[in-house]
Formats: sequence, structure tokens, C-alpha cells
Amino acid sequence: MKFKIAILILVCLALFTLSCHPQTIHLDPKKMSDKQLYDIGMKYLNDNDYERARDAFKTVYENFPKSEYRILARIGYADSYYKEGRDANWTLAIQEYQDFISLFPFSPKAQYAQLQMGLCYYNMMEKPDRDQTQTKKAVDEFKKVLDNYPNGEYYKKAYEYLLKCYSSLAEHEFQIARYYERTGRPMAAVERIKALLKSYPESVHQPKYIYTLAKALQELHQYPESCTYYEQFLKKWPTTDHVSDAKEAQTKYCKGTNRASQ
Repeated sequence: MKFKIAILILVCLALFTLSCHPQTIHLDPKKMSDKQLYDIGMKYLNDNDYERARDAFKTVYENFPKSEYRILARIGYADSYYKEGRDANWTLAIQEYQDFISLFPFSPKAQYAQLQMGLCYYNMMEKPDRDQTQTKKAVDEFKKVLDNYPNGEYYKKAYEYLLKCYSSLAEHEFQIARYYERTGRPMAAVERIKALLKSYPESVHQPKYIYTLAKALQELHQYPESCTYYEQFLKKWPTTDHVSDAKEAQTKYCKGTNRASQ
């Protein structure tokens, strides 16, 4: 009885293993059509079986040079690296998307490949307090979508991600400015914040940027300009943090030019 139970358990384990690890389909371009091979690649891709997906896509574009599926297979090949994730694979995906754009610059899929390059860099971005090299590269790629495909279907998505990149870059600059302000270098803080306000669109500006700028100018005794920023801060963000501090500073330094200048 125990022996039969053991055999039954082994059979169940074998069936479970086979269900989890299906047999590899033999990819024969002489016996299978371009569409069949492409569909197999998409099936593997959707099942997150990236290596097998790449094998199928590669079989298509290497053996059917005039097929309409050749272009789709090249995109699928790049997508397999993108979907697999992690920096090493995103780096490989970038190269594949770039190769696609070089080979098929007028393909409707070229704008998709351009967007995907930006998303690869976006996925590799560091936090604002770290190096922003990947963020800047993502900006460059998203800008290419906007510049080269102004009426394209990916324009809106590229613009949304571009703003996210700008937000990260602006926050990076602000953290440096905030460090300067905290360590007694208000002029350096002012220059840094003014530069970020000029470099990045108003839609990514945060109240803390304007408040810190006003405060740093106040520390430099540049009261008229400081008051201008306090006024802007209170008018645009009347319910945010530091409102009471801004109002107190406004009362003390912004009631009359002669007094403020003394």
C-alpha cells in the first residue's frame, strides 16, 4: 500500500513538473510560416518566457527578410528585454530599439521604439538625491518623441513622462540648494533655485522651492525681491506648509520699502 502511494506521488510530481515546464517547440522556418513563428514568439512573450520568445522572433527576422512580420518580430525581440526588466536587460532593450529605428526609420513602429527607449532609461532612474544621468538620458529620448512625432499616438505619454523626469531633476537641484541654505550659503541657494525655476516648466514647481528662495533672499537682506516671492508663495499655495512663517516674514519685512531696506 505504501509503495502504491509512493508511486502515485511520483506520478503527480512528474505531471506537475511537465505542466510547469512545457516542451520547447522546434522552430523550423522550412516547415512553419512567418506568422506561425511570430505567434509562437508572442505566446512565449505573454507567458514571460523571454528566451524562447527571442528565439522565435529571431527565427522570423533572420529567415523571412521580406515578410511583414519581420518588423513586428524585431519589436517583439526588443520588447522581450524590456519586459524581462532589470538594468542589464533595459540596456539591451535600448540597443535593440535603437537598431530598429535605424533599420526602419519610417515604420509606424519607430515612434513606439523611441518611446520605449525613454521608458528604459526612466526605469533605471535613481532617486532625486542620487546621480541623475539616467534621468537626463530619459529626457533626451522623450523629447525626441515630441519633436519627431508631434502628432503621434505616443506624444501625450511621452510628455507625461517628460514632466516626471523634470520633477526628479528639479528636486535634485532643490536638495542641493536646500543644503546650501542650511549651511549658511544663501547666495548659492538663491542661484540654484532660480536656475531650476528657469530650467523646468512651472507645472513641476513646488511651493517649497519658492518659499526657500524667499527665505534665502531674506537672509541676504534683499527684502523687495524676497517679498515678491513670499507674495507669490502665499497667493499660489495658501494652505501648504510654511504659510504661517511666510506671513510672519511678510509682516516683518514687507510693510514699507524704507523699513524693509534698513
